[in-house]
Amino acid sequence: MTRPRLILYALGFLSFLLFGLVQAGYGPAYPNLGREFLQSPTAVGLIASLHFAGSAVGTLLLGALLTRLSLRSGLTVAALLLLAGLLGVALSPAWGLVLAGAAVSGLGYGMLSAGFNMAFAELGPGPSNLVNGLFGVGSVVSPTLVTLLGQASHRPPFLLMAVMAAALALGVRLLWPRPEGQAGVAEPDVPVPAAPDARPAVAHLPTLALFGCCFFLYVGIEAGLGNWATTYLTRLGSGQAALQTSFYWLALTAGRFASAALGNRVRPMQVLTFAATGAMLGCLLMLRGLTLAPLGLIVAGFCIAPIFSTQLAWFTRRQPAHLAPYMLTLGSVGGAVLPAVTGVLLPRFGPASVPGTVFVIAALLLFFASRVRRVTAAQAA
Repeated sequence: MTRPRLILYALGFLSFLLFGLVQAGYGPAYPNLGREFLQSPTAVGLIASLHFAGSAVGTLLLGALLTRLSLRSGLTVAALLLLAGLLGVALSPAWGLVLAGAAVSGLGYGMLSAGFNMAFAELGPGPSNLVNGLFGVGSVVSPTLVTLLGQASHRPPFLLMAVMAAALALGVRLLWPRPEGQAGVAEPDVPVPAAPDARPAVAHLPTLALFGCCFFLYVGIEAGLGNWATTYLTRLGSGQAALQTSFYWLALTAGRFASAALGNRVRPMQVLTFAATGAMLGCLLMLRGLTLAPLGLIVAGFCIAPIFSTQLAWFTRRQPAHLAPYMLTLGSVGGAVLPAVTGVLLPRFGPASVPGTVFVIAALLLFFASRVRRVTAAQAA
């Protein structure tokens, strides 16, 4: 492996590990945030929603910046935004500033996620699955890290993440294998395979809309469970809620590696049917009380693992490649909106609203995925 490729992998591993730490770190910090800033669960839930809202904007912003800047410069700006936002979450003395920090960190997160996902997608599914596995590792570690470092305050874990963001910004700026001044994703020192593009040049709008709904709903499922599981289990009386949330992310990671081993041997609709049905089964188990709730969380995490990569691969085979960032943006919007709905329902309907909301979202995802299959089959006929 060449030195530029090694550098790309090293930065990719650091970035995806940090993505997992950040995204899975908000939920376990909710109790401390609510206590420190005297906020209700609904208000505390806004922090993750603003993170995802910023991420949605960041995905589009990076695309706009790449028309004028190199990918190295765009990712450097993104890492600095993530750094500033995490410092805002960690150090702000007022709740409004914490929320602003979450939005800014989400902006940098979305830009970084889009940039690194685009870069590794050009290298093929193997490298892409590998670095995304590091996201899972970060997601598994994050709840336990927040619990260990944040026993008295939410601040220490987010300060550690800020240090990692600073290291990423320096690494991208100083080591990224690309001459400055050339825009675009493909790096001249990091060769990428040039596969023939059999995708349509023009989008089929009904298919595009249906895919958009699927991305919107999936991230809502992942973020809804990840951000509210600790609160839900705590409300049920668990004394190890953060640790049990780590098992959810561990199951998600294991499911991604397992689905990567399957490759293209299973059709997308079969994968999505299994995933959505498994998520609904997991939610039903969570509704059975504290005895089965941790198991249900693990079942849901493992089953939903292949949804994102399956949808993205399915989409890129059916729609123009340049529209993929819009799907990522819709996913971020789902991560902002749907967990916030849970935060609104929680005070009114109690803890059952957490798995109940996710059950409904998973059922809707299954419905829209079936519609995608029907529409694409009609196009192919």
